Amino acid sequence: MISWIEKEHKTYYRGSAKASGLRYKFYDYGNEFDEYTIGEIKKFITFLRKYYFFPIRLNVLFCNTQGFQHHIDNHIYYGAFYSMDDEKRRIYPRISIASKITESNSLEDVLCVLAHEITHYYQWYFLEEDKRTDRSLEIEANKWSKYIVESYYNNLSVCQIPICRIDNAHYF
Repeated sequence: MISWIEKEHKTYYRGSAKASGLRYKFYDYGNEFDEYTIGEIKKFITFLRKYYFFPIRLNVLFCNTQGFQHHIDNHIYYGAFYSMDDEKRRIYPRISIASKITESNSLEDVLCVLAHEITHYYQWYFLEEDKRTDRSLEIEANKWSKYIVESYYNNLSVCQIPICRIDNAHYF
């Protein structure tokens, strides 16, 4: 079982790479993001940066699309974690998130998918990918995503906590 690295413990993990932290970019595919969505995602990123440490820079790309179709199995994915090992041209790990808000894909779902994929980042960082089954890693990522998003909404003092609908989603 892995744990996200809380900011108070960052001195122990500092020096893992030249650059650390969480960076993000919005890519709109010609369809502009609405300002509300961008603002809410930025608030969540601010929360993550405030409470958690990312020892190796993690780049997140928010794509204004409903999903990504996998080129091998044709499944639709809402988020994908790519480690540095996936392709030699990447210097730092990356996450891509399908973040178009629709009736079937709420803002809370986007935040849950982001937290799910960040859990895969920590699993990669702690070298868990080779020690455990894919199912075990996915279950853990689902649990952490729910915990992180609930913590975020509790931190905002929102009475109604969203339920992440990621249990039936496919992840890359």
